[in-house]
Amino acid sequence: MMWKRLELQKMNGMTRTIRKISGLLATLPLLLVISSCASIHSIIEPPVPPLSGQPVRLLEDADVLRLSDEMKRFVDDTLAGHSTDDDRAWALAWAMLDPNFMDFSYEPRATLTAEEAFRQRRGNCLTFSNMFVAMARYAGIDTWYREVETDPEWSSVDETLLVSRHVNAAAVFRGNEYVIDVSGRPVRPTERHRRLHDDEAEAQYYNNLGANALLAGDLPLAHAWFRKAIETRPGQAYAWSNLGVVLKRNGQLDEAIDAYRTALTLDSRNSVAMNNLYAMYEELGEMDKAAEMQERVERNRRRNPYYLHHLAQVAFAEQDWDEAIRQTRRAIRLQKQEYRFHYTLAQLYYRNGELARAETSLNRAVGLAPDWVETDALVLPGQPPELPVEQEQ
Repeated sequence: MMWKRLELQKMNGMTRTIRKISGLLATLPLLLVISSCASIHSIIEPPVPPLSGQPVRLLEDADVLRLSDEMKRFVDDTLAGHSTDDDRAWALAWAMLDPNFMDFSYEPRATLTAEEAFRQRRGNCLTFSNMFVAMARYAGIDTWYREVETDPEWSSVDETLLVSRHVNAAAVFRGNEYVIDVSGRPVRPTERHRRLHDDEAEAQYYNNLGANALLAGDLPLAHAWFRKAIETRPGQAYAWSNLGVVLKRNGQLDEAIDAYRTALTLDSRNSVAMNNLYAMYEELGEMDKAAEMQERVERNRRRNPYYLHHLAQVAFAEQDWDEAIRQTRRAIRLQKQEYRFHYTLAQLYYRNGELARAETSLNRAVGLAPDWVETDALVLPGQPPELPVEQEQ
């Protein structure tokens, strides 16, 4: 098995390193979501519209931080003999990430409570954070959820675009703040982040379950989970945007438009709601309204490196190498660490006869590729990867 570095990181720059099995990527899977950096609570949100012609699903509240007796024993046994807060926090983080103790496996679509995560030893980064926060608080360690403002990660499942954001956990002991992050990504002093209240994390838990239900084609269940996310923590634009997808797929076009508008009222930068609303106006032939939004959409898309990569793919198909190179280089300026952009650029340089540059870009792609990528498949010539663009299909 391949190993990768995981870290318990102090915010002043000091780093302690532990190790864990490869594959624990730090992503919080959200359906068509770019969450805002702040919630707006002064806005009165409309009631969630019912799902026409569908059964109503009633859901109970989830205790995402509930601990089982087995979890308590794990903490007690792990911390036996550790008296200081520093040692206790370190010992607990180590045990939870060490495959010899817990062997936690990353699964990007597995959103679980703390109790379920401990029993099943799997889940995404929100799941892991649920588990760590619950167990650390039981140990008397001051701990909370932490949402990091990073470039969103994009993936496509069954013609649905998933936009993922990052959540980890933080703890304070001896007056210092530490970050417990399964990804091993370095904590940058200048990165933007915010402390998540417990009900915000709970709302994201419901939102993820709604995304999974929607991907499974269960509109009533998806509607119920998104409704519960909105009720649990009002002011979350991503939940309204996701609700709009459910309503649209159920044929409730007016209600879907209202949901997207609500999302944009809560967060005017929510690009997914913006693009979906723009697409709906075009589909409905409301060209005046579409035109009003077109400039906002295009301005937002120009800041989206994956959309620029899409433009490069279009130029590639037309064998317009210069234009394709230009758009790919623009994408790289916005997202320098995306190995797929460098791989595309290598293919373009190769076809344009710039062999030295092609080799350089290929080497960069190989060097940036994550552990799970078979780098032997990154060759010249090859086919640039197909990446989703920022819109709901």
